[in-house]
Amino acid sequence: MVELSRRTLLRAVGFGAGGLAAGGALTACSDNASPAPGDGGADFQLPTYRAAPALDIKPSFTSDTPGMLPIYTEAVQSYFKSAVRQPGAGGTVTSFQLTWGDPPKPVDKNPYWAELNQRLGVSFQPQFVPQPVYDEKFSTMLASGEVPDLVFMNDQSAVNLQGIRDGAFLDLSELLAGDKILRWPNLAARQEHIWKASLKDGRIYQVPSLVPPITNFPIIRTDLAGQSGVGAAPSDADQLLIMLKDVSALGKDSEGRVVYGVNKYEPIMWRRLFKIGADWQLDESGKLVHSIETENFRLMLEWLAKAWQEGVFDPVAMTTNAADIVSGTGLEWQSHGMFLGAAGMAQKEADLPGAKVDFFDLPGFDGTGQVVVQNIPYGRSTCLSHQLGEDESRLHQVLDVLDYLSAPYGSEENLFVQNGIEGRHYDFDKFGVPVQNTKNVTELGVQYVAVDSGELSWRGHPSNKPWAESFAKTMESAAQQSIVRDLEGLESASETFVRKGNQLMEQLNDFERGVVTGRESVENLGSFVSGYLSAGGEQIRTEYAKALDEAK
Repeated sequence: MVELSRRTLLRAVGFGAGGLAAGGALTACSDNASPAPGDGGADFQLPTYRAAPALDIKPSFTSDTPGMLPIYTEAVQSYFKSAVRQPGAGGTVTSFQLTWGDPPKPVDKNPYWAELNQRLGVSFQPQFVPQPVYDEKFSTMLASGEVPDLVFMNDQSAVNLQGIRDGAFLDLSELLAGDKILRWPNLAARQEHIWKASLKDGRIYQVPSLVPPITNFPIIRTDLAGQSGVGAAPSDADQLLIMLKDVSALGKDSEGRVVYGVNKYEPIMWRRLFKIGADWQLDESGKLVHSIETENFRLMLEWLAKAWQEGVFDPVAMTTNAADIVSGTGLEWQSHGMFLGAAGMAQKEADLPGAKVDFFDLPGFDGTGQVVVQNIPYGRSTCLSHQLGEDESRLHQVLDVLDYLSAPYGSEENLFVQNGIEGRHYDFDKFGVPVQNTKNVTELGVQYVAVDSGELSWRGHPSNKPWAESFAKTMESAAQQSIVRDLEGLESASETFVRKGNQLMEQLNDFERGVVTGRESVENLGSFVSGYLSAGGEQIRTEYAKALDEAK
């Protein structure tokens, strides 16, 4: 539902987000925004998993709870080598990849690019494609028949998926099967379930990045919520409403800044509160239903409409332009970057004198636990051109290049690929964290085809260490209340979802926000659901139900 731009994600992850390298995942890190994984089991041996070398630091918190990850509070101080060979011995490797702004400086004026070429042993020649026209240019590239060696794959896109179905990309299943992948140790540093979730028709066409199971949660201003009659730890939806109303009633904080209970509307937070679950889910009878057909969805809309009417939200909370929001907020939807990044909890308090912030363990509306839908376990992916299948030696070289670019956190290769040259592009701060030199930042961004590898973990920025225990408790609670989607690994089994999913989501977003703000009535929910289903939802249900039956 809530999509993170690359800029947002970069600010969020800071110096390390476990499975998220500085490139980040294009897909949203939220409960219901997911990539489109494959449909069906593999008819070959999935690639062998081999963990990346151990870091020189130990986690501060560990847990056996599914969905929970090790938590670190220190940065690595020494770096290991992950590449077993120089990738190339001359020649060119091409790529087709996103840019989120201006492309980097050209190679003849770019020390980073020149150094990258030297380390790779090839001339790396990317084609930079602006994000707004990526699908359009992708179609043109496919039509030309000239597919670059490495191609960024957004498999939420029908256009990108069509490239796989049309045979534009190489089937890597046999090449990477079992122990064969161990030739590329960085690519091998992803567990079996990640490969499985990304299969297309039971085959490997893309090398997937890692994504933590849970990446988003609320934070709370305890200096505001603590003044509420129910305190800063409400136990259900009724108490949460009282707390948020009390914050709005304050009007201003201790420094005279305008505050509201909530200053920006974020759908996922309320879905967790009302235990909505995934968009498509199996009910108690085993029938596949959409979340909008559930009673909890109606209860959520009624509660939100009441909260809006009673002044909980900033009047501009529905804006899509962040610059419109100038007020403070008692409750705020955030990403794990608030713990991982330099611009996290410590910086937030520094930017708001007098404010006290903390991670917030959201309750369930009825006094029991919330429901957190785990992320699909992979994000951004890279495909290889089908033309590489004609030259085994060159195919291996391109995979060597991808393996180098995809080095895990803690390695010398990752330090260079993600941060550049020490003294020019970054310097280490007092914690041993690389800090970017903004003067030469336009030299970076040369590659956007690396896939994240290594241990999935939450690596807190040392400045946020005072919040480590609170973060651990909040994430442990969320993990305990988390579920895996019934359709995990089957999303692309619905052609209608691939073609119409975004359009239907826009309709739902508009109706939901309309009900909350009073533009629509919750009494119209039944007619909206009927229209949603007739516009493609019913066909999606049929296709998914068939896929579930076949999967059994």
